Amino acid sequence: MTNKKTMNTNNRPKMKTRGPLNNRTDEKRLQRSPSGLNFFLNRRVAIVTMDGKRVEGILAFISTYDVMIEQLDKEKQKTGTYLTFFKHALKYVRCEEPD
Repeated sequence: MTNKKTMNTNNRPKMKTRGPLNNRTDEKRLQRSPSGLNFFLNRRVAIVTMDGKRVEGILAFISTYDVMIEQLDKEKQKTGTYLTFFKHALKYVRCEEPD
């Protein structure tokens, strides 16, 4: 019995990759209906952190480890300030806009 690795036509080991060689996963992700925090994108939300601070803003961006909001003032007007919160520091996120 030999210990040769199985090679594909490009002379690379056969394995699942998650990177530039596998672009179809991003297309499939964008076609899915939004769930979780993605459902709140571009909506007014209230974020409460683990230390009890409450911040209102428009959810602008979500990544693997953090979320970014555009801060609102007391009159619910955009201030132009963007805040980034690490997900592990959030207690909860509540949507302030009804459907």
